Amino acid sequence: MTAQILAAELGNLIQDSKRKNAELKNAAEKALQDLKSLSVTSEAQLSADLSRRPHFISPFLIACNTRNAKFGSTAISCLQRLSVSKALPRERLTEILDALKDCVTLSHDVQLKILQILPSLVQNYPTEVRGDALATVLQICSALQNAKNFAVSNTAAATLQQLVIAVFDRVATEDDKSLEIPAVTDVPADDGTISIRPAAHDALKVFNDLNLLLTGEKTTFVRFSPLPSTTTLEVIEAILSNHAKIMATHAEQTRVLRSLLMPTIIRSLSDRLSFPITLRIIRILNLLIRNHLTLMPSECEIALGLLNHMLDPEASSSWKRALCLEVFRGIYSDSRLLLQIYSHFDEQEGKKNIFGDNLASFVRLATEKPAVIGLGPQSSLPVNRNDGKNSASNQAVAEAGALAGVIGGHANENNGSNHPAGISTQWSNLKTPCIEHLDKAEPPPMPETYIYSLVLTCITNVSESLAKFVLPLTVHHETKSKRKTRPEENATPGGEPAHPPSSRKLSRTQSFRKKTIPVNPLSLEEHPAYAYIQTSATLVAECWPAILATCSTFLNAALDADYYRALVRAIQKVTQVAGLLVLPTPRDAFLTTLAKAAVPSSMVMANVASPKSPPAEQTGSKGLLNVDSLVNQAASALDKNRRPSYEASHLPTLGARNLLCLRALLNLAIALGPTLRSAWSIVFETLQVADLVMAYSNQGGQRTPVSGARTEADVSEKIETETSAVQSAARRLFESTADFPNESFVEVLQALCGLIQTSSDNTPSGEQTPSNTGRPKVLHQRRLGSVSGMTLSTDANSRDSAFALNKIGELAGLNEERLASYPPDDSGWDVLVTELVHYSANHRNATQSRLLAADILCRTVKDIAQSSIPDEEREEVQVRILSALETQISSLREDDNGDGSFADADVRIHQIALAALKSVIEQCGESLIAGWVSVFDSLSSVYSATSSSESDNTASAKLVSIPEVVEVISKTLARTAFGTVQLICSDFLAAVPDTSLSTLLELLLKFSCQQEDLNMSLTAVTFFWNVSDFLHARSDLSQLPSLASATTNGDDVRQTIKTKSKEGIASALWLQVLVDLSTITTDRRAELRNSAIHTIQRIFENYVDQLSPDAWMLCLRSVLFGMVNANLSVQNRIRTDPPATDDEIAAWNDTTKTVLHSISKSISMYMDKVGDASSLGHAWADLLDLLQQYFDCGSHALGASVFTIITEVLSRVGNAQTVGIVPLRKTATVWKSYFERRELWHNNPEDNQQAFITYAAAFKAIYRLADKFLKSEDLIQMLRNLEACVVASDEIPYSSDVDNMTTLQTQVIECFSLVHTESEGLPEHLLRTLSSFGTLPYLRNMEQRGPTFVALAKASMALLHTIVTKHVSDNEIYTNGALLAVLTSLEKPIREKYLWHREGKSPTLWQKATLTAVAVLETTLSHIKELEGEALRPIWTQIVAIINGVIRAQLSTYPFTLQKDESFDISTFTQLRSLITIPLGSPSLPDALRRTHARNLFETSLLHAPFDGEIPDLASSPLQNLYEVRLGRTDSPTCTFRPNMTYTTLTELFALVAHHDGIAEERPARVKLAQAAAPYLILRCALPLRAYIADHPLRGRMPQPESQRQELIFVLRELRRLESEPASIPDAKGVKSQFGKHLHRLYPLIVRALEVSRGDGEVFGCLAKLMERVGGEFGVDSE
Repeated sequence: MTAQILAAELGNLIQDSKRKNAELKNAAEKALQDLKSLSVTSEAQLSADLSRRPHFISPFLIACNTRNAKFGSTAISCLQRLSVSKALPRERLTEILDALKDCVTLSHDVQLKILQILPSLVQNYPTEVRGDALATVLQICSALQNAKNFAVSNTAAATLQQLVIAVFDRVATEDDKSLEIPAVTDVPADDGTISIRPAAHDALKVFNDLNLLLTGEKTTFVRFSPLPSTTTLEVIEAILSNHAKIMATHAEQTRVLRSLLMPTIIRSLSDRLSFPITLRIIRILNLLIRNHLTLMPSECEIALGLLNHMLDPEASSSWKRALCLEVFRGIYSDSRLLLQIYSHFDEQEGKKNIFGDNLASFVRLATEKPAVIGLGPQSSLPVNRNDGKNSASNQAVAEAGALAGVIGGHANENNGSNHPAGISTQWSNLKTPCIEHLDKAEPPPMPETYIYSLVLTCITNVSESLAKFVLPLTVHHETKSKRKTRPEENATPGGEPAHPPSSRKLSRTQSFRKKTIPVNPLSLEEHPAYAYIQTSATLVAECWPAILATCSTFLNAALDADYYRALVRAIQKVTQVAGLLVLPTPRDAFLTTLAKAAVPSSMVMANVASPKSPPAEQTGSKGLLNVDSLVNQAASALDKNRRPSYEASHLPTLGARNLLCLRALLNLAIALGPTLRSAWSIVFETLQVADLVMAYSNQGGQRTPVSGARTEADVSEKIETETSAVQSAARRLFESTADFPNESFVEVLQALCGLIQTSSDNTPSGEQTPSNTGRPKVLHQRRLGSVSGMTLSTDANSRDSAFALNKIGELAGLNEERLASYPPDDSGWDVLVTELVHYSANHRNATQSRLLAADILCRTVKDIAQSSIPDEEREEVQVRILSALETQISSLREDDNGDGSFADADVRIHQIALAALKSVIEQCGESLIAGWVSVFDSLSSVYSATSSSESDNTASAKLVSIPEVVEVISKTLARTAFGTVQLICSDFLAAVPDTSLSTLLELLLKFSCQQEDLNMSLTAVTFFWNVSDFLHARSDLSQLPSLASATTNGDDVRQTIKTKSKEGIASALWLQVLVDLSTITTDRRAELRNSAIHTIQRIFENYVDQLSPDAWMLCLRSVLFGMVNANLSVQNRIRTDPPATDDEIAAWNDTTKTVLHSISKSISMYMDKVGDASSLGHAWADLLDLLQQYFDCGSHALGASVFTIITEVLSRVGNAQTVGIVPLRKTATVWKSYFERRELWHNNPEDNQQAFITYAAAFKAIYRLADKFLKSEDLIQMLRNLEACVVASDEIPYSSDVDNMTTLQTQVIECFSLVHTESEGLPEHLLRTLSSFGTLPYLRNMEQRGPTFVALAKASMALLHTIVTKHVSDNEIYTNGALLAVLTSLEKPIREKYLWHREGKSPTLWQKATLTAVAVLETTLSHIKELEGEALRPIWTQIVAIINGVIRAQLSTYPFTLQKDESFDISTFTQLRSLITIPLGSPSLPDALRRTHARNLFETSLLHAPFDGEIPDLASSPLQNLYEVRLGRTDSPTCTFRPNMTYTTLTELFALVAHHDGIAEERPARVKLAQAAAPYLILRCALPLRAYIADHPLRGRMPQPESQRQELIFVLRELRRLESEPASIPDAKGVKSQFGKHLHRLYPLIVRALEVSRGDGEVFGCLAKLMERVGGEFGVDSE
């Protein structure tokens, strides 16, 4: 591509110079010829070939020398391409540079091309372009910079900078190859002369000329054209910024810096130069200070002093001050540079205090214009008065987020100014720093606050740099060898071991060692940077006042959030550095500053009035800064619906900035914790004040509302965020104390205890609670803390104490293992206990604070008791903690009111102590082997003395007793004491002596019978079971009968058991448990008595197999029967005057059910596990007497419970001999007697469903055992009772018995299925009863609510078939009407299949009846045939009725199952026809029955409804007026819904009349049937013929209705095929026929129909065939 371009350009030169310049033309032609002669394989090969042909560029040089624009443009373009591709001959570079100089004045394009050539020449020919050649290159470039064209000038400036940088790049390359390149010359340096290499020499000459050019002197190397000073400065800056290393390592360059550049800069700083030049001077100075401070310390000292001087507003303009501050901002961001400056100047004698003077300038600047920075009493948000909307919004934020009346009111005094007040990122910053405005000729417009924002940033950078350097040095670093010896390093600062030899290492106490204290950097004497460490310490120690003064000023200025956070962070960093360097004075000063900024000012707090009531937080156990309190504060600050009262407007609150400072203070305390020592008081007093301020702000009402929903949301979110951060910091602060050494921990604890001492001392005697009456007023003032300098009202003491106590409790909780592991004087235990006990016992203190102190002590005791303690220390630790509890409890009991009552505060403290006692017993209970009497007496003291005395004097003299009512002193005390009882019963029963167990049982009985707390009573009942298990393991239950062997009366037995239990006899104690539980079963609370019953049952379940028969009988009669007697008494009592409520009765009924169920399970378990149950019969009989008494209550619920126990017990009896025949019969008698009290049921209208279900279930259980011993009449009566249950049962809500039987119906059907039917009279009774069940659905009123009995009817039908099949050979069921009742009950559903609409799921009730009827007839028909006499006809009448019901359907609508039902009926009819056709023709049956059957078939076979008078009386004369034809009609008649059944019955009529050549024995029967059916068949065939004769002539050509036509065709064809029974139809007069007599009877109608059918071919053909058959059989009488 290059060759082609060059060839084209040469061709252009040849063409353009033909007549103008022959020399150029010839040179161009020769060059073109050389170019063409080259073999071009690649660009590189071409470049190499051309570079070896010096004459090739001759035409281009000639063209340049002509200074012709056209020739020069072409030549320069070619030279540019050749230079880039390194194709220029090296020996002619001088000529090329001369040619370029000649073309400098040509067009702009040529000038730009030249500027493109120069960098490539320097880059591609570094060896050749040196010395003069390099000077020529730079000269050409500088000349082009003076071009008038702006593009050329700017490009030349950039190219010049690029060329100079390339020169210094050569130096860097040359330095890398220093051993390969020899020196070429010697040059002067500060210490004499040095030898330098070629590139370094060029760079020195260029840099020297640039500096000479800057000072206005004549250059010595490059003949620069006049250049702007800005350009020169920019080139110098580029050199310094890109090659600072060269400047530092080359002495010759350093000499230039020191001798030429720095003097120029220092002189320029003092001159009043323009902004562009000054800007670039400052930039160069910034680079020199940052990179070469150590090379030129004196010069830099002068320059930095001038910068400090320029900060004076009288010395410099604002933009120069801004430039200086921007330089300092950059310097202070580099910790190394900062310390270098301080060590070189401030620390050295005779040197200027550069850093100190700069900080002093900052102090002056901070206070220069207070109104501009919005200086006020405290920090506020800046306000931009130019923007009304922003102003209002910011002011609202300030008012909502800071102190009312301070922030937002005094921030800005110059209200007439239009300038923003305060420092904000919105208007106090420049988008581009002033030092970066290289393209500006004038300084940019700067905000008035820009200077002060820079000062603030400088202070921030100083703190960041110090922290960046010091903080990493304070971290412990361990080498591998040191880690191996780590256990030996765990020593306290005093040199003693960190843990006693007997102590164990716990997870939270492993760091109680010296290494938790940060490393003091000043102790790192071997550190490489130790000199700088000392410098940093000196800097902080000497300069902290100026830093603090500046920070304090800005803390009270109007700063936006970003600046304020940065300022707080700066203070935090400086404080941390001072603390880590162990500089207490600056550390405490900065901590105090932060503390004051974290809480409202003293002038506001001094006028705080006492709230009308104490804040809610001061009475709670929560500590400082819980989230709820601060969120409430945020919400209160944003409430817009209340106007602030006078008091509320003067109440201080914590704003977001207060919280920010508070968080910074907490973070500092975390970082410096072990080193703070006395400074802890600053932190805790600040937290205390903050806690108090929040309490007042939440109590005192709302502030002035702010406008704008967005502002409100922002403020609320801001406060909530800060709140969360502060709370997290406070939590981490106290958590960090777990890692403190003991000495540091005690210092923290003493600081907190000092707060409660101050609060307690300031509380006047007798003042326990703040006054709640009257308007708020200024009360007596007191000193709050040395830090804040505030004085607050005495009502704040309670809040102060609550805060301090909460923090003490938190501290103790986090260090509980320390308190348990170390001696009390070392760990702080003595300090903790002494202060808390003293405070809680002081009645002058507020109640809530006393409670809090007691809770903290008890909680600490509990936590220590729960910790793992070595065996050798256990006794000492337990004595330590229990002695503290004893001191607290004993002081409370001595101060009662004299009448046995206690003050509320004492009761509550007592409760806390009891709770702690329980916790201690949890840990030490197994080791308590004495003092149980005292323990139980203490626990019993929660009950009143009167109830205790009554309990002692009251002996239970009756087997059935009502539990005594026990009064407790305090419900809460009772609960607390019961928790200890619960613990003893659960875990420590083994430690209780036997003689004290009866006292424990009495205590449990008291807790069960107290009426204050149901849950407590229920739990106490549960513990009876625990005691029972414990006693059983230690007793021999076989001794039970001997305890009461001398007594038989139940009351005496109970008293004997009580006496023996006090003696500590384990078996008596076990039985006493059951007796006490039986007493509770009559408690008025249902839950409690039911729980007692279940507990008794579970005890028997566990130990029934270990009870002998005598022992079990003793328990049964003394405990279980006693429960029944007691329950009966209650049941009778609640139903007498005044009667109990329905709910109470229902609850007692449930209890009765539970009692009886428990007895049932107990008896069942006894029978399962005890082989000899001979004594059970007598006990069962006695129990039946008790159970029967429940019937007198007239309650179905009680009846259900009685029958349930009967079922449950008898179901577990294997055979009748187990109980005995007499008890079984008695059971049946009791069972039957339930219905004897039916009249009592009306007095108690209850649902009877469940009672009847259990009644039926009891029947099955009784019948299983007593089947052989029950008389037939008794069994029938029992079945009648079951039938009565079904009929009288109530409706089940939300349930239906259409598809599924109810539980009761199922049970009754099962009962009937169980009955053995061999006894006389039972089959008949069962069949009749089940038949009645089948008709129950049709007997009940459809509108009346109740069971439908549909599913029951279906089930009874299935059982009917079973029983009939079983007794099919029993002649009695045929003669006594049982079978007739069955058929009658089945016929009714079949007949009413479409009239009754509750059929249920498939099969429907009528289908089930149909199937059952077919099945019964299939089974019994063979026996029915053999019947004679009166029993025969009723049965056959029902059979005919059943068949009629099957074929008939009384339809008013078209059901969706009609076709399926029709198919079902046709199938059934087919089965029945095969069964009854021949038997129905029996001569023993009357002809009327057969005629009825035929008539039923005729009526069903009618396809269309007949018209009035069309059918004669079917019963007497069916063929009357056979040939009369009605009037014709043309309308279509209505067809029946069941046409298939119609044709089936019509076909059956033809079949009955037809002649059969079958069995001879059947012929009489078939003749009888044919004779009965013939008249109806003839009439049936005449009907379509008469209709055709009447209607067809009227219709004309209109077709006959399809149904009529099909019927007519079917009849005509069947008539033609029919061979009728000869004996069925009498002969017609004058005509003889054997099988066609039916045609003779219809002949007149056939003839008439034939006459009218001539137009109907199909009908006419059928009629003609009939005529042929009739004619063939006609004959003439012989007469």
